[in-house]
Amino acid sequence: MAEDQLEQLRQMRSLERRNGLESAQDRQGGARRLSVTSGKGGVGKSSFALNTAIILADMKRRILLIDADTNLANLDIMLGISPRSNLSDVITGGKFMRDIVISGPGGIDILPGASGDVEMVRLETEVQRRLVDSFSELEREYDFVIIDTGAGLTASVINYVTSSDEVVVVTNPEPTAFSDAYTMIKVISAYNPALRVRLLVNGVKSREEAINVYEGMNLVAQNYINRSIDYLGHLPTDNCVAVAVTRQSPFVLEFPKCAASIALRMTARKLLLGQIDRTSKERSLFSRFFKGKADK
Repeated sequence: MAEDQLEQLRQMRSLERRNGLESAQDRQGGARRLSVTSGKGGVGKSSFALNTAIILADMKRRILLIDADTNLANLDIMLGISPRSNLSDVITGGKFMRDIVISGPGGIDILPGASGDVEMVRLETEVQRRLVDSFSELEREYDFVIIDTGAGLTASVINYVTSSDEVVVVTNPEPTAFSDAYTMIKVISAYNPALRVRLLVNGVKSREEAINVYEGMNLVAQNYINRSIDYLGHLPTDNCVAVAVTRQSPFVLEFPKCAASIALRMTARKLLLGQIDRTSKERSLFSRFFKGKADK
């Protein structure tokens, strides 16, 4: 299996060289906004977001990772960090966006989200404007903005997801994870039918198992909400991931040649090669966020 993965990785690198991949900013005139979400917690959403961000940074892309999981602060725990400031400090007017950005592993930048007692969609108009202006300036510095949302269907999660250019829904083969992921896809489609949705299947024994999960999800989506979803890839069950978590270190840095790291590199290259179609003239993530406020 590892040899097959390595061969696929070599082929994708060759494709990159032939196509001469340019930066996202050169191609689209701004950062690509990618939300990573899931129907439930515990499926590896934050791990996927963090490690994908690091791989894209290794591909010479400028990456901003937003920790939008206000209740669990998974990235803080995974990296063993305690940010002195977060988005709440921008909301209160004491900080600008750039003031709260911290350097993360592998050359990425991290923007700590608002604390759990701040409901983003309920902010006053003047505070919303300040956030939009501050983030619009910051966003120009990056090729990718990756939003690690909270799990579940809160109003803020829905707004982050539907304000993005594309979304990755992370699930695993467990029936509850599958069901909750489908619910998330259904809600996303109701709010933004044109948004590209890709499925990442985590914790599988083989690619065949992942494809079975994807085909089942795609069939349900086609039959019940009249839409198709894209298969992004899979991450195999790999003990290296658990070990890296205990060391509070990203597994792609701790174990760059393990099966999960190789698989994730192929997945990241798919994201890099993928085209997006911006239909909105609203350039800033937060301008879209507040424009499309979801009611609880």
